[in-house]
Amino acid sequence: MFKDFKPPKGYKLLITAPNYIIGELVYNLLTTSGLHPQILSSSFPYTDPVYMGRGLPVYIIVPENEFEEAKRVIEEENIDNN
Repeated sequence: MFKDFKPPKGYKLLITAPNYIIGELVYNLLTTSGLHPQILSSSFPYTDPVYMGRGLPVYIIVPENEFEEAKRVIEEENIDNN
């Protein structure tokens, strides 16, 4: 399920966070840095990420033109992709 993920056109996968809580932390870090990330549940469309998917991995995607900057922010904060 996780290896076949393709982000929507115009976006790149930045990281796969282990759960929704960590995903929100990364999301907030990126938005504070002026970027425009999105969180997608790895189980979409089978569960609602807010209620049922909190324990499942989530994808953090960013617009293609923000990918390098987002990657730099993640590396500076030592956020691991596992």
